[in-house]
Amino acid sequence: MPNLATLEPAAPAEHPAREERRPVSLPGWLTRPGQEAKAHDFVIDNMSYGGCRLQTAAPLERGDAVDLTVLRRGAIPGVVRWHNAYGIGVSFAPELPERIETPRKVERVPVQTALAVRQTGRRPRSVPATNLSRFGCCLTFDDLPVAGEWVWVAMPGLAPIEARVRWADGRRAGVEFVHPIHASVLDMLLQRCAAGNA
Repeated sequence: MPNLATLEPAAPAEHPAREERRPVSLPGWLTRPGQEAKAHDFVIDNMSYGGCRLQTAAPLERGDAVDLTVLRRGAIPGVVRWHNAYGIGVSFAPELPERIETPRKVERVPVQTALAVRQTGRRPRSVPATNLSRFGCCLTFDDLPVAGEWVWVAMPGLAPIEARVRWADGRRAGVEFVHPIHASVLDMLLQRCAAGNA
């Protein structure tokens, strides 16, 4: 398996290893389960496929469950993982098992966008994607990889995610992500794709 250390910087020593987060600016409000009447404003200032850092005056502690409502993007359940002078780190709550019981796990959503893809020993390049799900996507290559090959796929505004080529046919290849994208992050990505094609 390729070493991701050459692709992403190490996580800060004060926190457990995590995916690289990229800068964003997403305003919204948060509530605590059972305390929906007490809402606090926040701004998410960086985000990864599985979590985010936010700025808020809400009195939160490590381990607190929260519901993050991002403007025009719906609610995201999460758990506070750390709290310091730089902000509050939240990991998005895991998905329920029943969402991944179908043979293909979930249906893929048709898209018309380009993703940055890097194959082992090569530079990243822009590759058209024709569909996308939490678990993988279909890409169209000029130089088709082989089944079993490892690649890295970068979604718009986020760090590269490791993936494995599951099948290759003609110019198309289906890749499976090593770590599934959180459903709420996928929704945001699909909205960005739709806005880019509008």
